[in-house]
Amino acid sequence: MLSRRSISLGPLAVLALSASVVAQSPQAPKPSDGAISAEDARRIASDNGIARIEQIEFDAGHWNVEGRDSLGSGIEMKLRASDGTILKLKRERPASARAGD
Repeated sequence: MLSRRSISLGPLAVLALSASVVAQSPQAPKPSDGAISAEDARRIASDNGIARIEQIEFDAGHWNVEGRDSLGSGIEMKLRASDGTILKLKRERPASARAGD
């Protein structure tokens, strides 16, 4: 029978496993492919204003990163996996700017 401790740690283990699966999925690039890693994509996103990454996924040769800046506004970014070039950067207007709408 499972103890309370092992039951409460179950969801944490699933979250940790799923995070590593995203970075290591079969379609994610390998270092030998000459493509940037998930960690490189996170660094580029951080360097360009994403303070909190909410989602990162690899799809068809691109890293798609979604997150929020330090003020909580949403940011979407698309990076070319081969060299890390930003192909799309979409920023949500800050709440303070929307207040006048």
